[in-house]
Amino acid sequence: MNTTPIDPVQPPESGGFLAPKPGSGPADRCYRCGKPTPAGVAVCAACNPGKVKGPSATQLHATILGGIVLGAIILLVGWRFAVGQGGPYTATVVDRVMNPDGGPAVTVTVANTGDRSGVANCRITRDGAPRPEDPTYRTERIEPGEAYTFTRTVPAPPVTAAAYDLERLSVLCT
Repeated sequence: MNTTPIDPVQPPESGGFLAPKPGSGPADRCYRCGKPTPAGVAVCAACNPGKVKGPSATQLHATILGGIVLGAIILLVGWRFAVGQGGPYTATVVDRVMNPDGGPAVTVTVANTGDRSGVANCRITRDGAPRPEDPTYRTERIEPGEAYTFTRTVPAPPVTAAAYDLERLSVLCT
């Protein structure tokens, strides 16, 4: 058994499996032709005779970030025009009838009292208190000052949920 102590200051001669070879230095390759270049140089002298420097990492990342921000702004503005909200909306329950399965059939008139056309999102509540499981419906596009009437048959609530109360049933539209 060899008990020769290892000197921590002197590296082993072979360099180890992942260690760089002795005498080697960092190097890059030209991204156009593949020739070896000094570290940090992306294009060799033959491919870049004018010695024009490439963009720095900061410039490159700032350009990418600027494109993402500009794309998000364009997406949000386009979304705003595509789903433009009118309103405010007033909803009136015109008729309500309980079906044999426990789900009501509701006729609602939604009026756009605002100055822009839009699509209303209406929620039918069981007893006037909104719940996450309440059914929601979208209307057709309603022009300012006009009304839209629709009838929806609401599915019966699960056995474990509160039943629909026709006298307290309400519709909220936004």
